[in-house]
Amino acid sequence: MTLKSRCAAVLAVAGLIMGLTTPAATAAVAQVLATVETAPMHGSGDAADDPAIWIHPTDPSKSTIIGTDKSRDGRGLVVYDLSGKELFYYPDGRMNNVDVRYNFPLGSSKVGLVGVSNRERSLDFYKVNESDRSLTKVGSFLPTANIGTPRGFSFYVSPDTGKYYAYVTDIGKVEQWELNGSTGSVTGKLVRSWTVSGPAHTEGLVADDEMKRIYLAQEDVGGIWRYGAEPGDPTTGTKVVSTIENGGDIVQDIKGIAIYYGSGGTGYLLAVSQGSHRFHVYTRDDNRPLGSFAIPAGNGIDAVTGMDGIDVTNFGVGGPFPQGFFVTQDHSNDTGNQNFKVVPWQSIAAAYSPALVVDTAFDPRKIGAGPPRPPRLRLTPPSPASRPTLRVPPRPSSASPRRRPAPPSDARSTPQPLPTAPARSRTRVWPMVPTPSRSGRLTRTELIRRLPATRGQ
Repeated sequence: MTLKSRCAAVLAVAGLIMGLTTPAATAAVAQVLATVETAPMHGSGDAADDPAIWIHPTDPSKSTIIGTDKSRDGRGLVVYDLSGKELFYYPDGRMNNVDVRYNFPLGSSKVGLVGVSNRERSLDFYKVNESDRSLTKVGSFLPTANIGTPRGFSFYVSPDTGKYYAYVTDIGKVEQWELNGSTGSVTGKLVRSWTVSGPAHTEGLVADDEMKRIYLAQEDVGGIWRYGAEPGDPTTGTKVVSTIENGGDIVQDIKGIAIYYGSGGTGYLLAVSQGSHRFHVYTRDDNRPLGSFAIPAGNGIDAVTGMDGIDVTNFGVGGPFPQGFFVTQDHSNDTGNQNFKVVPWQSIAAAYSPALVVDTAFDPRKIGAGPPRPPRLRLTPPSPASRPTLRVPPRPSSASPRRRPAPPSDARSTPQPLPTAPARSRTRVWPMVPTPSRSGRLTRTELIRRLPATRGQ
């Protein structure tokens, strides 16, 4: 073999090894197109941050997208319809992350509740007015001093107790607050807090209300952590997604995360890879990676890049989104200030091979609607020593006739022999069920029928 051919062989082997060890982040990326974009933010610069989807209680086509504006000149919340048109604008503060839950008990009624992390150091809450889709502020409180700038925010509703919670993060600090709306205003009580190990930058949060999980996105050389969402759960988490520096499949920074609910525990965990301008999909149950997708320019809408927050719904809302949709913040908008882009979920699902699940059965409006589910009873089988023993008397052999048991020893009188049935044959006949006579007493004939035919043999 010549030196040239040897070098070629070495390069071929090296290329094969590199191909086997290349992280999944370099794998084929599905391409999907946005069909709707919202009106631009009021604030300039890095303004838009996070969206949340609210589903209308009776007419899903009137559902809305609620976006945050964290800029100093825009600073607030914006409500859009499903065509991207702005409906309402609330300049109430430097809003960062936003989330929605339904059936929150506020005073004597149940409302759709919007929760927001306000960079001016508060957690703010609004109810949705179903008649016109506007928002009304219904409470605000401060997290502890450990949360210097509230960034990440997520609701969680316990399927066990029916209680509503708010999670908030900042620089690796996490707090869980139990919410109370009994007075007509939302208040909170701190029930759990912890610090995430590793890089300090944490923001993205999402709760899985069915599986009782809370996911937290850690920026830099970080990943995604999974914790139990109940206040009594341990504060040690499991790292389920890692960046490529640690052998994972996603490029830092990891920003927004969201849950796509499917039936029977199916569905997906979605995450933003801001550094690669991609979105990654993981299975909902065990968080296995399924690949990524991007949103290039198309349909008269510019490409999505440098993304931050996301949200997704499986629920069909009619119009262009009969099977749910995905919404993301876009860092650079070609028609002005930052905005949000919307993609039909069926387009994302069909771009994968095999296709992702399209399941419109889960209705987010039912969370918190019914009574809490009872705790599961753990049934422990009895030990062998405590199990009752069934004793079966020995069956008489055919060689010995069945004898009537002897009377008790303390019997006061000698029992009289009972009449026997006529010996028609030696064939054994089972007793028949007696039928009372008209007087209510058993007749002599009926008594005879009750006797075994083998008696007296």
